[in-house]
This record gives sequence, C-alpha cells and structure tokens, in this order.
Amino acid sequence: MTHIKTRHKVATNKPDMTLSALDLLRVKGTSLYNAAHPGYQSNFSRDSILYGLLASDDSALLDQIAYSTEHQGKKSDPETGEELGKIHHEFPSGLWRGRPTVYNACDTTAMYLIAVATLIDKGHDELLIQYKRPIKNAIKYIKSHLKDNLFFESPAFCGATNFAVRVTYWKDSVLNGQYEEPTYPIVYSLVHFQNAYALRVIGRVTGQPSLKKLGDKMVIEGIKKLWNIDHFIVARDGDSVDIDSPSSDSLHALLFIEPSDLPSGYSKAIERYMSALETKAGYRAGLPVGISKDDYHTRYVWTHEQALLNSAALKHGLDEALQISARVVNYLDTLPELIDPSQDYTPAGNSPQLWVVGAAKYFNNRFMSMSSIAAQSKLSH
Repeated sequence: MTHIKTRHKVATNKPDMTLSALDLLRVKGTSLYNAAHPGYQSNFSRDSILYGLLASDDSALLDQIAYSTEHQGKKSDPETGEELGKIHHEFPSGLWRGRPTVYNACDTTAMYLIAVATLIDKGHDELLIQYKRPIKNAIKYIKSHLKDNLFFESPAFCGATNFAVRVTYWKDSVLNGQYEEPTYPIVYSLVHFQNAYALRVIGRVTGQPSLKKLGDKMVIEGIKKLWNIDHFIVARDGDSVDIDSPSSDSLHALLFIEPSDLPSGYSKAIERYMSALETKAGYRAGLPVGISKDDYHTRYVWTHEQALLNSAALKHGLDEALQISARVVNYLDTLPELIDPSQDYTPAGNSPQLWVVGAAKYFNNRFMSMSSIAAQSKLSH
C-alpha cells in the first residue's frame, strides 16, 4: 500500500467529534441524516450516499436507500424535475429561482445504484428482492438519457426548458465558463462516467451482463469523445461547445473508471493536469474562468472531495495526488464544508457537513490501516 506523506503533522480526528456531528445531523430514531447544520437541513441523496460510502456506514446507506426509494420519481414533472426512476436531489425541497429543487440532479440515480451494489457485495442480498422494481426503474432512467453511448442531461426529459438550479451535478452553482447556465442537452464528463460505472456494478450484482456491456461501451465512448490532451473536459453542451475550465472533475472521474480502461499514460496525465489546482489543503475544485462572480465551486478546497480524489488516486496508483489530497486532514477539526486558500486557509461554509464527516472517517481508516501495516512490518523484522 502506498504511504501518504503530508507537509504538516497529520491531525487526529477524535471519534467524539464525528459522533457529535452525526448526532446533530441525525433524523431522530433513524440512521438518516440531514446534509449540514445549520444550513442544508434537508435530506440530500448525493450527500448521504457519499457519506455512507466514505465512512463504510452500512446502516446509513440502508436507511438512505430506503428513503431515496420512497421518493423515487414516478412520472415526469417539469416543475420539480421529476422523471420515472430518478432519485431525488433534495427533500424536503428548497426553492431556487422560484421553483422547487426536488429532482434537480443527474448523478443521484447512479450513486443510488452504486450504493445498492456496494451493500449487495457486503452480503445484503435481500436488496435484490426488496428493491427489484426501484432498481429496474433507476436503470430505465439512465438508459433514457443515453444517445450514442453518452449520458445526456436535459430538462426536456421532464418536460421543462430549464431546471431550478443551473447545474445538476454536485458542482451545482454555475457553469464555469462563458455562460453560467448550460445549453441543453449537455454531457457532463464526471456524470457520464458515474452512470457508466453504475450500470457496470448493478449489472454484475444482478446478473445482467448486458448492463455491464452497456457500461463498458459508455466508458469507451467517454474516453474517446471527452478526452482533451491530458484531461477530460468538464462538459460538452448542446451547441457542441466544450466547457473546459480547470476542474477537479477529471481526477474525480477516475474513481469511476478502471485502470485497465485507460490508454497508457492517461491517469498520470490527469495527475499532472491537477497541479494547477494544488494548495496546502488539497485540490481546489476549479479555477474561475469567464465573467461569473459565483465562485462557490472554484475558489475553495472542498473538504469532502479530497477523500474522493484520494480514493481515485489510490485506485490508479497516483502517488502525488494521494499526497496532495491527503493534506486536508490538517484542516478537518471542525468538519468544515470548505477551506479558503485566499483567506489563509480558514474554514468556510457550513460546519459540520455530513459528507465531510465521511471524509474524516475515510482518512482515519486509511491512516489507521497504514499504521497497522507499518507496525506489523516492524514486528516481522
């Protein structure tokens, strides 16, 4: 196992810190959580699933899958963004630009299937029967967005001309480029590979090789059509214009791509590309491009994403990216949503944040595991 090196002493995240945060975020009597406190006091499928996966919290995943299934889309609704099989973004819903945001996400359905497959791999075979129809409908949702093996997002799928939020994957503030809002239909590279991975893993655990083959085709097409020199573009919009501002999405996408999928040198090229985003606290999510004053997804290091980037780097053997993304452990004491490099690396945004609790648990488990391996190695000598 590759050892992570940091420039600073690694901060130890005390168990009571994450436990008290979870108590604050927990829906009473359940293993279900709100996304953050004091803001975002709703259930976000994306946040909760990522928390459960990063923390290996199976109880949280089981409760979230049940809750997401309860609110899974049953029809097309241009007001909320609902589609058959689609997993909710936020419930109870917020309002943005005067409209509800309930189903304003195109990555949550993929993450739902990934969570289901993860639990089945851990022995929860009952989910295959319990959620047979919801799984089938989630697969239908993904298939309905495919054209020429690329995953397209568009409000037209629910009968609308736009969504309440401008961007419908996790960087959901604005497009970082010439325009703040997409021209639809649009292909987001990260979302494309998330949905391809979802089909691969759910196809495997449900014994449907045709789904895995479809996911394989999507990966091949994504690498062919979305690669640009040393990284994946952020998106390609309905006018065939590439949105290609500096972004963490390429390294993030490697979490959903197998090393054997990539041509030689691609993952190392992404690692080099990411150097523009390097800070003392990990990688920034982007660099501002264009005229937008909204810097929510460009100014900061997103603390939870460092765990995802670290996991992607581990998967692809990227030692430098492992080291850089792990720097965030020195800034997790209050479980902040963001770290601001422009303000002497001070915490920003909400604290505590659910998926940051997941990141803290992920890094604690990684460092504890490596310490154990090192100790065993010393004993063996």
